[in-house]
Amino acid sequence: MRITNKVMQNNALANINKNKVLQDKLNNQIATGKKVMRPSEDPVVAIRALRLRTDLSQIQQFYKKNIPDAQSWLELTETAIKTTVSVVKSMISECERGASDSLETTDREKIIDSLRALRDEAYKTGDADYAGRYIFTGYRTDTSLTFSQPTEKEYQITEAFEFKDLEEMTSVNTANLYDITEANYDSVDIVEQDITTSTYYRFRLAYDGLDETIPTEDLDGTPLTAAITIRQKDGDPVASTYIPTIRTDAEQAYRDAAADDDACILVPSTGELVLGKNVFNAMNDGNSFNITYNKSNWQGTDLRPEHYFYCESKNDQDLNVKYNPTYLSGNASPDQKIEYQVGFDQNVQVNTYACDVYKHDISRDVDEIIDLAQTVSKVEEMVTRLEEMQKDPAKDQEKIELQMAAAKKSETYLKDQLQKCFSKYISKTQGYLDDVDEALTIVGNRSKRVSLAENRLNDQETTFMTLQSNNEDADATEVAVQLSSAEVSYEAALMATGKMIQNTLLNYL
Repeated sequence: MRITNKVMQNNALANINKNKVLQDKLNNQIATGKKVMRPSEDPVVAIRALRLRTDLSQIQQFYKKNIPDAQSWLELTETAIKTTVSVVKSMISECERGASDSLETTDREKIIDSLRALRDEAYKTGDADYAGRYIFTGYRTDTSLTFSQPTEKEYQITEAFEFKDLEEMTSVNTANLYDITEANYDSVDIVEQDITTSTYYRFRLAYDGLDETIPTEDLDGTPLTAAITIRQKDGDPVASTYIPTIRTDAEQAYRDAAADDDACILVPSTGELVLGKNVFNAMNDGNSFNITYNKSNWQGTDLRPEHYFYCESKNDQDLNVKYNPTYLSGNASPDQKIEYQVGFDQNVQVNTYACDVYKHDISRDVDEIIDLAQTVSKVEEMVTRLEEMQKDPAKDQEKIELQMAAAKKSETYLKDQLQKCFSKYISKTQGYLDDVDEALTIVGNRSKRVSLAENRLNDQETTFMTLQSNNEDADATEVAVQLSSAEVSYEAALMATGKMIQNTLLNYL
């Protein structure tokens, strides 16, 4: 092969240009700190870089965004539940004080005021929110747990019970004791034997102040089978149904249920379904009961039924909205998990359901204690009034003596009932405390899982950043040495090429 000067010149220039390209590449690596500028320079490095960047981006999404949000939600939930634990413990202490048989009226009033304040505080704590989202209301994060203010809105509520929810109760029949005044005492006939007690059975509904109607159809106009449906132990088919009668006088309802074994009475004012013995026995054959009722008048501290039960209500467009249809299938807790992804294929539920912490019975128990305590105070006032009347010799002392015996008997019965009521609610409130402690434990376990995920992701982030750096970043020292070598080679090539191209064939002719 013949090598001419032109061939040598072209080869020299091509080699010099390759050296300049290498210098440019090394210079870019020094300036940017990266091994490659374009995927075509090293496809393997480029593909690996894309994968590592994707994994790192996901880890940082979990570590820097999802986990802090989850931790904030859980911290707020834990704080609210701890406050509720403190409130329930205080309620237990007040009930223990109330169980004393040496209470004076003023002491009792202080306990009642404390219980009422504690009840309201517990439910208000349930209205805690995170960034404008209520944390105990499932998917309805824009809806508060309580009504917050008095509201008139019709709800048709279906509440489920089990046979163990049926209570045996005792009512004190005070006859016409409270009709006695200083002006008419001589015309009121009452003796000690008129003061009796009545035993009856009842389901206590979640609310009092119900509408004085028996629902026969839902809000869409579809007929209902019955207000009360008793199901067999396997849940289906329907064993029997009942349509209760309405009684506005609670005391009369209790007496009717005690006297009539087939009684099935709804007392809207107290929110009780009062039963006779035969109905009680019929319900004992099943283990689940659905009770449907209407309520339109709500207090600000009332819990919204849509967070707890199957219910229907009209929205702002006058359309019928049905809430929690799965409740009728036996799912007491709504399946409304709010989860954060805190790792690859790892989700953590952050929300706690209101029904696991804020029970309707907390309010209903307090209301019952208050009502009974007020009744005791009322009969005490009657005893005091009769004692003052006994000091007047002009009055019929024999008549007053009979009335006093009846009043004293009522006072004894009611005080004993109040003491037992306080004692009973000590254990019930302890049960609420156990439920709240369990919810707090669950939240703590979730927080622990999030913390473990955070630690793991922190390590993974460091590992992936190291892998990414090893894959993409250029070694500055090594590149600097290579660049210096390339510069020396470039200068040597220029000198050699300059000497080579000085002589041509013409120099020898």
